[in-house]
Amino acid sequence: MTKTTSSINDLGNVLIRSDLNVPIINNNISDEYRIYKSLEILDKIYNYSRTITFSSHLGRPKKNSLDYSLEPVSKKMSEIINQKVNFIDEIYGKKVNESIENSESKLNLIENLRLHEGEVNNDDEFAKNVTFPFDTYIFDAFGASHRNHASVVSFGKYLDSYQGPLMNNEIEQLDKLLVNEKTGYVVLLGGAKISDKLSLIDNLLPKVEHLLIGGGMCFTFLKSMGYEIGNSLLEDSFISKAKELLNSEHGHKIVLPSDFGVTELIESELREDINIEDFRNNHIGIDIGPNTISEFASILLSSKNIFWNGPMGVFEIDKFSKGTQEITEIIAKSSAYTCIGGGDSVSAINKFSNIQYFNHISTGGGASLEYLEGKKLPGVNIYNSLII
Repeated sequence: MTKTTSSINDLGNVLIRSDLNVPIINNNISDEYRIYKSLEILDKIYNYSRTITFSSHLGRPKKNSLDYSLEPVSKKMSEIINQKVNFIDEIYGKKVNESIENSESKLNLIENLRLHEGEVNNDDEFAKNVTFPFDTYIFDAFGASHRNHASVVSFGKYLDSYQGPLMNNEIEQLDKLLVNEKTGYVVLLGGAKISDKLSLIDNLLPKVEHLLIGGGMCFTFLKSMGYEIGNSLLEDSFISKAKELLNSEHGHKIVLPSDFGVTELIESELREDINIEDFRNNHIGIDIGPNTISEFASILLSSKNIFWNGPMGVFEIDKFSKGTQEITEIIAKSSAYTCIGGGDSVSAINKFSNIQYFNHISTGGGASLEYLEGKKLPGVNIYNSLII
């Protein structure tokens, strides 16, 4: 459970650690969801703060790489709320202090924290320098909570510090999946690699009624069963683990695709639908097939709880997107409690549906997976919850 604290009505100069790690291509932001969610805190704290300064990481930059500047994010934030968010192209120091004091806007965004090695190295001096101009720190970046970085675990040492509302909501929603009291609990996993989700499968498999697996990760399971998978994605070093999971006490809950969309060359965008038994050695599996879609749909529509992470195939290419599109639409129509584990699943929803049809879309990505694996995350519940 989250800690709580008494109500507060004077926050002074506020520093917020948000998760503004969004995809930026040629200065264009292709997915704004995390920005919208990060800005929701303004409804709660704006009137109780003298100034509000956002901070975040963006990608994994090399030092001083302008390709990873948060300036495009500040412009998008300003556009969304129709109010200037002053961008400061430094992380700490005189320029930051003066910009906050002298800006006509109450709202600021400092530069990408990871452009300074002190962030990733969890350096105390870095934490002191960044937090110097502020009175209150609010950690509201669930997507970074699995990192032992300065902004996650050390900024809070030097200010009155709180866990933000977005963090609280993420934990509350994901806990519904960890403490499953309803029947009809289904986990749907896709994406490329089984290695990314082995711990998640280990932790959730005993708790679910069905674990549906699509995407590239299913081929390691199928290979372990002796099927021909052609040139499809395969993690050789995890074949034995896949077989172990299938043969485990709860292995009967795992549901794998029975047919696929395949191609011989992804660049050709030519698709053929075949049964698993008809795979040839030059085939590449790029989507689940119609029979699998029907089987998955039947299970999903009879479920009371659904957790989904990862697409069913190469959905970025229209001819390879049918499985991901139909599964997205099926989950959107479901009467179940639906929780989406961030990442490419959110991109699929933005492409094929609308986020309003889903109960909870995690901003966490890797953090949500690690939390559901049962890991204790460095940034979760280390501060009292902010109550205003």
